[in-house]
Amino acid sequence: MRKCPKCGAELPDEALFCNECGEKLPSPVVEEKKDETADDKTASEPAEKAPETSAAPEAASETKAATEANASSATASGAANSYTAPIDNSVLAKAQAESKNSNIGIITVAAVGLLAVILVIVLLANLFSGGYEGPLKRLRNNFNKQSTDVESYLSCIAPDFAVGLYKDIYGIFRSADKGAIEDFDDALAEEFEDFFDDIADEYGDDFKLTYEIRDTEHLDDRDIKDIEDIYEDLFDLIDDNIDYEDEDLYEDLADDLEDYADISLSSGQVRKLQNAVESFMGKLEDFKIQDAYEVKVRFVLEGEDGSDKATATFYIIKVNGDWFIEPNSFLSAIGEGSLTSNIYGLLWYLY
Repeated sequence: MRKCPKCGAELPDEALFCNECGEKLPSPVVEEKKDETADDKTASEPAEKAPETSAAPEAASETKAATEANASSATASGAANSYTAPIDNSVLAKAQAESKNSNIGIITVAAVGLLAVILVIVLLANLFSGGYEGPLKRLRNNFNKQSTDVESYLSCIAPDFAVGLYKDIYGIFRSADKGAIEDFDDALAEEFEDFFDDIADEYGDDFKLTYEIRDTEHLDDRDIKDIEDIYEDLFDLIDDNIDYEDEDLYEDLADDLEDYADISLSSGQVRKLQNAVESFMGKLEDFKIQDAYEVKVRFVLEGEDGSDKATATFYIIKVNGDWFIEPNSFLSAIGEGSLTSNIYGLLWYLY
């Protein structure tokens, strides 16, 4: 038996804590070593077997209870005095950085993809428009197909708002008198056919127009301003001589159409006509050239019965994103000769 050093209570040898006062006891291992030393001294003496008594179960029971209590106390003490290592945030920070970088990567890829789409659209637009050479190609193709489509020729030699005015007026007149406009189309087509028949008689039925750009010069701001001045003068000429904002002007025009062309316009169609003209004049007043080239072109017209050549230097300009041959410079550049007079006649007729 052991005694509590604090209260003197008798305790089992294996007790860790006093059952009476809770005092922590020295390790029983030490005691066992002391007993073993004492036993060594009396090893020669025979050991007597301790008699079994009813106190043994009670001692065992008390020992079990003390052990459980001591274990519970040790657990509670361990929990109270436990130490939790700080969380290592490096892994979390790395994961967050990778996630952020991943998002940045996705945004970057999306931005690059969008930029690529925009570039493709711009390139395709330039491809189909043909750049500053586009109107030359369209003019050549229309000529060789012997096209009678006025609008397709106008797009070669006029800004988009001028072509728009033609389409607007054509639509108004067609809605007012479809039959009269069909007769006009037939007469215009016949004029084109006569024009191409005359060329075929001189050069052969298989005639073909080709061109070669001999030289180009990108115009500077001063040269562009000189061209813009031509259209500014044109606006002033119309504005000074025609009151295009006066409703009476269009009413009088409608009366003239009915008297001389037997085309009757409704009040709504008269307003549409006025709106179309005012829109055209507004865009003419704001006429600005985005880009321009002076181009020297060698034209060749040849067929089985003959050929002809002519060289002309003129401007090709860009307005509202569209390229067209500046008509004044083209017509003034065309000189004398069979080929040049034919081209001149065609464009002058359209202009």
